[in-house]
Amino acid sequence: LATLSTVSYIMSVEFYLVSEDHYEEGVQYQETIDGIQNARNLKTPVLILFDEPTESIKITFPLELRSDSLSGTIKFYRPNNSSLDKLFKLQLNEDGQQFIPVNEFEEGRWKLTLTWQKDTLTYIDEKNIFI
Repeated sequence: LATLSTVSYIMSVEFYLVSEDHYEEGVQYQETIDGIQNARNLKTPVLILFDEPTESIKITFPLELRSDSLSGTIKFYRPNNSSLDKLFKLQLNEDGQQFIPVNEFEEGRWKLTLTWQKDTLTYIDEKNIFI
């Protein structure tokens, strides 16, 4: 009898765990997983480093990834304050590099997400950084 009343109670509780757009969110999540895996499978990875002389994050793409079809974004996500989040368009110089000055960023933990497309593939590289 206790089992029956428990089942009855569970069936009467509204289910809030599934969003209205759960299918689209599932597809987007799978695309993110695929993009991360694509970046991990690269023979030569994209380098994301702090450049002390310029107080910048330096992103360097290997020669085999550079092309006219390359496009993407660089997002800096601040976990404790989303109003500080920053988004930059990927714009490489002739050396396949992009410098993003961070001297005016609030100090602390940031999550950098580099997302780029080349031809028909999407790539995603994520780094936790401290400024």
